[in-house]
Amino acid sequence: LQFITGPPPRLYNKTTETVYVLPIGGEIKQWTGRNCPVEGCNFELCLYSVGAPPRTFPLCPNCFNNPKPEWGQIPGEDTTATPGDEEDENKERNIRRMAGKNLIRECPHPDKMPLIEEMTVSPDPESNGVLILDPHLGPKWRLVSTREPTIVHMPKSVEKVTVLNAKDEVLGCRMMSIEFKEGESPLEGGKKKYTSCFAADEMLQGLVRIHHGDERMKASSRGGRGRGRGG
Repeated sequence: LQFITGPPPRLYNKTTETVYVLPIGGEIKQWTGRNCPVEGCNFELCLYSVGAPPRTFPLCPNCFNNPKPEWGQIPGEDTTATPGDEEDENKERNIRRMAGKNLIRECPHPDKMPLIEEMTVSPDPESNGVLILDPHLGPKWRLVSTREPTIVHMPKSVEKVTVLNAKDEVLGCRMMSIEFKEGESPLEGGKKKYTSCFAADEMLQGLVRIHHGDERMKASSRGGRGRGRGG
């Protein structure tokens, strides 16, 4: 695939003469060695960064150009595709994107797209989006909102964060495995590792720092009682 800087930025397949329009408004980089988990896709993934400080999201060029209605509202648009007209909707959408009319300053995929869903650890209480683990991963671990300029900074004592397949039974969010650095754990008995549902984990919420727009503040308790448990 040939990368064309644009405008608009796009990928071009010389063999099939297929054009994959890319989102406008952020910085695009290759995410080496990663492929899309959507069934039948397996497209090589990119990273899409927007804002200052930047929030980074995974981007599948193929799925961006061919979204499915069941994934939810298309970023940058007011409505979802009409069932039965998916192909026509995608063609019209890509025409608008080629004309540079779709500025995307948020996650380029809907929240129910499998690539985003597998990284989702909490609803975003300040928007209709979700919080996902920043795909840059460590050493500075962060959660980012898909729809608002919100960044949740994990404490420096955290050594590793892993999004698990298991989901919280009440909220439906994926659980996280949190591992603390030696001698810096806030857990009882100095345990280094535990499993957390961030949306309901009051202990972890009390340790994070939230950056929202130009305001920086300590996280306040949200949701019900903590569901973090020793691991």
